[in-house]
Amino acid sequence: MAPMKRVLLLAVLLAAVAVPGTANASGTPCRNKIFNDWYRDGKIASTYPLGCYRDALKHIPPDAAIYSSLSDDVRAALRAALRRTEGLTAPAQVGHGFKALGAGAVKGTVASVETAAPHDPKSDGIVATASGAPLPILVLGGIALALVAAGAVGVGWRHVRSRRQ
Repeated sequence: MAPMKRVLLLAVLLAAVAVPGTANASGTPCRNKIFNDWYRDGKIASTYPLGCYRDALKHIPPDAAIYSSLSDDVRAALRAALRRTEGLTAPAQVGHGFKALGAGAVKGTVASVETAAPHDPKSDGIVATASGAPLPILVLGGIALALVAAGAVGVGWRHVRSRRQ
């Protein structure tokens, strides 16, 4: 029975080592710490366990993968963390930051709309006037009505022919 207990103990220890743990006791994945760090200012300013970076790379939200540099920044932070574990120098903060990408750099302006007549020579641009429904919609509506009318005539014609026979 003693060898069986040793095998069982060995299996339990291997399972405990093989199953990755979470970063904290609350059960929140440590990848969320990396995401929250990056979402704050577009930079990853802390060092996390290497498994957290790998887990974060596997779970990057699709919109962030497409429209941001999150995946590039997490990879760079992973490389920096690897350099730190090897005793090499690495930057304290990794990431482009939001200003580097041009986010928030759009300047708004206020434009006034003049109420000039369509043929006003004082107007320096095109003056738009609302005249109801756009012409393409009216044309398509007319075609649709013609098709419905043709279908009704066809149904009426069949009805008349079936009564004659």
